[in-house]
Amino acid sequence: MGNQTSILIKAIKSQLKAKGLTYKELAEDLAMSEANIKRMFAQQKINLDRLELICNRLNLDLLELVQLSQQHNKEISELTLEQEKEILSDKKMLLTASLCLSGWRFNDMLKHYDFTEVELIGYLTKLDKIKFIELLPYNQIRKKVSSRFSWQPSGPIQKFFTQLIQKEFFESSFTQTHEKIIFISGMLSDASNKKIQKMMEDLALEYRAALRQDKGLSLDDKKGTSLVLGLRDWELSVFNQLRKKL
Repeated sequence: MGNQTSILIKAIKSQLKAKGLTYKELAEDLAMSEANIKRMFAQQKINLDRLELICNRLNLDLLELVQLSQQHNKEISELTLEQEKEILSDKKMLLTASLCLSGWRFNDMLKHYDFTEVELIGYLTKLDKIKFIELLPYNQIRKKVSSRFSWQPSGPIQKFFTQLIQKEFFESSFTQTHEKIIFISGMLSDASNKKIQKMMEDLALEYRAALRQDKGLSLDDKKGTSLVLGLRDWELSVFNQLRKKL
């Protein structure tokens, strides 16, 4: 039992780090002192009530925490270039991978997209072979990628999505209640730039946490939603053309 508790606590610590939560913040949620939180983890003594409270704070249920603890040393944060090329070579396989990342269930994929049952099982089997997911009995799907998974920077899938974003995503006035766009331009130091990048990473983690939180909702209660974050050293060309050549 002690070893199992140790594995669970390692998973909790990993999730706290991934979500940017401190022991102090967790202690406040559990009405405990930070010292007691550290002692509880160090002594590996944690009761079920506190475990459930911690899971609630992490937007997980107990089963998901157990699954995370089992996957902790097996998770991958990115695929190889060859694996990405294979996925991109078949748009239905790319769709299947994207749906798995969003937590879709097998029957919902089958209902809402143009798959046959045999075809979809084939794609899921391929994703299982590269450890992207685990295909369980009765076509249950369990993600095996980490919460920080991303497509390879400048890799084939990232480039593909970037082209679509430039072509399709910004073809909107962003005036609807479920849309928002913010454009801010100015001069930043390297230190401030780094700080903003960290905030962007934290927001991405919050987005993934919201995906997990809404996982159990009916598809009728959810909409396909995309979040695009970008930051770079860049100035509008119309302004840059007016710069003096120093």
